[in-house]
Amino acid sequence: MAGEIDAYGARARVRHPLAAVGLTLVTLGVYGVVWYHRVNSELRDYGRAYRDDRLAASNPAHSVLALVPGLLLVVPPIVSLIGFVGRVRRAERYGQSELASGWLVGVFTVSIVFIPAIPGYVQATMNELWRRYPAASDGAAPPGPEPEPEPTDEELASAPPPRVAATAV
Repeated sequence: MAGEIDAYGARARVRHPLAAVGLTLVTLGVYGVVWYHRVNSELRDYGRAYRDDRLAASNPAHSVLALVPGLLLVVPPIVSLIGFVGRVRRAERYGQSELASGWLVGVFTVSIVFIPAIPGYVQATMNELWRRYPAASDGAAPPGPEPEPEPTDEELASAPPPRVAATAV
């Protein structure tokens, strides 16, 4: 189900939400951090495509640094998650899709046990947005015959008139 889309120049991936949760659990949170960086990068690129300075100015590396080493201080990850959910909701407003619930992400965070569910929930809401855009092409032209060049005015003027088939009555 994973595939890449092109949102007016911004590339994003449609990922399976349960895979995000499962990989976060199996890797003991490492995939969750990688996912967090990737989604923040996609949101930044989406903001650039839509010329939204607030989304375009976000820094995925700072978001991850607030999450991982900042975990020791408790406050930076919470601030980072609040900003992240705000960016997700802002992008979803552009795409006119259903907005992610900041309250639900907050409940997942406070309950600590459900923190691995955050990537799955947010990815599911982001997938709704991403599916509104066409699949990304690799930039290569599809194989097929070369189109014939358009005839010039001189060629059109010197061409014989088209033959009209006689119709039987």
